[in-house]
Amino acid sequence: MQWVKIKIRMLEQGIYTQKALAEKLGVNPSTVTRLLKGQRKSARLERQIAEILDIAENGDESAKK
Repeated sequence: MQWVKIKIRMLEQGIYTQKALAEKLGVNPSTVTRLLKGQRKSARLERQIAEILDIAENGDESAKK
């Protein structure tokens, strides 16, 4: 997933901070930061982010609309 697409979807869904996204995921905010910077990989968290933000895991925004 690309950070820009994630950030746009976060804003569209009313999730304005990485901390708020982390709370929805049930993880530490630093985990989200590392994931979005590409410093960490987690298929589970990527699936959860895709589900929360209603986007396809492959990054295709139109797939779930």
